[in-house]
Amino acid sequence: MTRPEDEVSLIVRQKRASELTITSNERSWIEFIRLASGDTDPPPTLDQVQRLRQIFQP
Repeated sequence: MTRPEDEVSLIVRQKRASELTITSNERSWIEFIRLASGDTDPPPTLDQVQRLRQIFQP
């Protein structure tokens, strides 16, 4: 017999797993960022984030 807490824990873990699934579009973005950054892992700057947001705003 399962406890209600165990059921909630299972649901939370399943939801997290589905949120971690990377779509093919997300994978393409990651590849693009790697190419653009010379295959390094720099942290995003505020300026970069703001410029990307402007690109995607209608």
